[in-house]
Amino acid sequence: MILRQFPQSDPVGASHLFGCGNEALRIGDEAAFICFMLAEIPPARREAAALRAANSVLAAAVA
Repeated sequence: MILRQFPQSDPVGASHLFGCGNEALRIGDEAAFICFMLAEIPPARREAAALRAANSVLAAAVA
């Protein structure tokens, strides 16, 4: 990961680097944060289970 150096005069750039512009990171309540994060997750594709199975086999072979 490459971190950009921000001069003192660049508060907007620094705030984006540290996520200050992210609405989810301003939620103080854990349950509300979880609801916010899970609200717009699309349904899994039909082939998702097969892809997970293939990936777990590959991960086991590498380990």
